[in-house]
Amino acid sequence: MSGPVKTDSDNSDSKNGKNPTSGGDVNAPSTTAAYYEKGSAELATESALTLAKIQHRLKLTKKNERLVLVLVGLPGRGKSFIARKLQSFLTWRGSDCKVFNVGKYRRHAAEGACDANFFDTRNSAASNLREKVASLALEDMLKWLDEPFENDANGNGAPSFRKDRVGIFDATNSTKARRDWVLRECTDVVKRAGKTTGVVFVESICDDEELLRENYRTKMSNSPDYKDVDPEKAMADLLDRVKKYEEAYETIDDDSKSYIKIFNLSSKILVNHIYGRMAKSIVPALMAWNIGTRPVFICRAGQTMNEFDRATLNCRLSRGENLGEHGKNFRDELFNFMRDECLDFMRRRREKIAFSPNLNTGTSISGLVNQFSRDVSESGHDVDEEYVGADGITPLPFPCYIMTSTMPRARQTVEWENYPYPVEMLSNLNPLDKGDFTGQELEESAEENPEWYSRLVGDPFHTRFPGGECYADLMSRLESIVVDIEQQVGPVLVVSHVSVLQALVAYFRNSPIEECTNIALPLNTVLKFTPSKGGGWQESQHRVISSPTPSQCGDCDASNTNYDMLSPVHRHSIRTPVGSQVEITTGMGSPPSVMPSVISPMAAPPIWGDHLRRKDSGPFNPHNCRNTL
Repeated sequence: MSGPVKTDSDNSDSKNGKNPTSGGDVNAPSTTAAYYEKGSAELATESALTLAKIQHRLKLTKKNERLVLVLVGLPGRGKSFIARKLQSFLTWRGSDCKVFNVGKYRRHAAEGACDANFFDTRNSAASNLREKVASLALEDMLKWLDEPFENDANGNGAPSFRKDRVGIFDATNSTKARRDWVLRECTDVVKRAGKTTGVVFVESICDDEELLRENYRTKMSNSPDYKDVDPEKAMADLLDRVKKYEEAYETIDDDSKSYIKIFNLSSKILVNHIYGRMAKSIVPALMAWNIGTRPVFICRAGQTMNEFDRATLNCRLSRGENLGEHGKNFRDELFNFMRDECLDFMRRRREKIAFSPNLNTGTSISGLVNQFSRDVSESGHDVDEEYVGADGITPLPFPCYIMTSTMPRARQTVEWENYPYPVEMLSNLNPLDKGDFTGQELEESAEENPEWYSRLVGDPFHTRFPGGECYADLMSRLESIVVDIEQQVGPVLVVSHVSVLQALVAYFRNSPIEECTNIALPLNTVLKFTPSKGGGWQESQHRVISSPTPSQCGDCDASNTNYDMLSPVHRHSIRTPVGSQVEITTGMGSPPSVMPSVISPMAAPPIWGDHLRRKDSGPFNPHNCRNTL
């Protein structure tokens, strides 16, 4: 018998863990294994092919100062809802954003409402008028986009910040010819020389019959075209209008264009040539928005040490402090408040499901029937038997998605005894980072760096604390929080701190983000936001427990019921007795229906934190005022 003869050296290599055929270590990953784990290690290079493939991406990734979002879709597909949500979100992000609704121009030109015959393609006079008003709206939008930007320093010596501008062209734009015309007008190299403008089409497609019926009813009750019109006649006319549009409708199928297709109000999204800020911000927001209802609750973390003890010990607030006695009382009452609110919400949702048992779509305006709600409906059990805590065992009395900062006092505010609620602790919700001035009162920082303080007075939103953040930075890190809140289908509770909540409340109120530093957020109070059908939010404020008494707070000025949130700045406050609430309805772009009274207007920028106004209002004394972030 012939064959290879094994030698002692061969056996030795095998015993030492080396592959006798390769001479390598059998425990080391082979070339094949490394390929599966890491892919090719060859240095990436560009070829003519790869450059050709990324040319469009190179062009579209660049951030233009001007952007046009062109809405596309049949009537009743939620285009105006999307336009309002986009305007609110983009404005909150710091862009100049404006909606140009062609229907508004059409009603003005036609001197009133128009019936379905106006939208018949065979009606040449009406077709000409529709083209004219579309041209007027587009012309106005481009003029607005081209208005000069401020490029000078303001009067206080603080540099101004150039915003990008986003125009939203809200119309059906239902044919390829119309969309091509819009694209040409916005990007013409001669007419628009030196005014580079990006164009993205946003098409809303809806084939959910239940959702369409609800959208039609909403449109009938709100559109000026159907004011004082009998509901049956209005519905017949609207359906006839939709039919006439359908006869000429052409969906977007040109993949050379940048477009986003939204199906059934965000149950599915298709994107094409979407890069840069569109991919980073707008697409996640579009995916998050839904037309269901659910409450969003916002409150400050409970108190730690009271100000009398703090002054006695002469110590400032540490970020690692735990809840004090008053904070624990707030924690307990917050649980009772949330239990009542969330159980009431789930009861009303179950009633909707019982009324419409066939609802099974996440886009149903009847109540976003998620799996939890369907299980409850089918089993007939109460909520507390179906919702389980973070330990996977303990039944919870109500469903709620809870987010807090990483500060111990925020986390402890939702540590409810015997109920291990899952909590998302997010550093995004941490207070504004004051950098080198952490732990100082604003007055101390002003004395230490008067030049910086002058810039702060001139532009409190963009002026960054040395080594820290400004409110613009804060808004950037809260963008994902807003998207997370918007995408929820059940109750949400956010526990954070004044600076963070000011920015969040500005979003829900649709108020200028640059002015969020003037928003008052009293202690021991929950702000409740509920969606409205138009895309905005309705607000109510609920005082859960009373503020500390003067004896609990040493020599604080207790002349006002809301002294726990006062600071030397123009502040607004809702004065309410314990257990009561004040309704503040905030539609898209509309101011609160009840304006709060003004407390202590003073010529100074806001203080980032929860400051107590002392009885001693004389010259600044660092020992008379302690910082709480």
